[in-house]
Amino acid sequence: MTPLVLRPRFASAGRQFWILASTYVVLSAVLCVSLATWAISWPAAAALFVVLIAALALLAWLGLRGATISIDTDTLAYQSTAWATPKVLPRAQLVRVLSIGRVRSSLPLGIMVILASDGTRIGLARWLWSAEMLHAVGAALGLPVEHRATIGALELVREIGVDPAYKRNPLNVVVLLAAAAVGVLIAWPIVRAALL
Repeated sequence: MTPLVLRPRFASAGRQFWILASTYVVLSAVLCVSLATWAISWPAAAALFVVLIAALALLAWLGLRGATISIDTDTLAYQSTAWATPKVLPRAQLVRVLSIGRVRSSLPLGIMVILASDGTRIGLARWLWSAEMLHAVGAALGLPVEHRATIGALELVREIGVDPAYKRNPLNVVVLLAAAAVGVLIAWPIVRAALL
């Protein structure tokens, strides 16, 4: 088998990329406006917004530049960003490929999940990978691709479980706590107004 190596291109990112990008811009704006109403000045909030958008643009660029999927006779390797360690799965252990159009109650982005027999998986987000690239991955793996237009988050966890690598990484807890803290910062003016 000739090795298949795919890299995302900005031109092929398409609608899902712009949905995600606009969501992050709106959330950053809401966070900065919220902070400006109770914690910092409006000029500081505007400067923070510019810094946040620049950081997000840099992360998106690094994601597009560093992501790679490589499939050869024995392995499937996925590198999500330039600084990430590649995740390598032996092809003999791959048991399932699931293509999901949308996880209910989330943005309409879509994912492809490639599952190994030990529960390890590679998730490919459609904001980064075009439909043609994901089709090429499915064809190269030689496994039937199960298509789901929509699936609930709990149903997805019941069906494929939680990635063992996710359970072992304490950084995931920190990310969840940081997300909760940002949610509190965004909602604080609303909560304060309701209590007063």
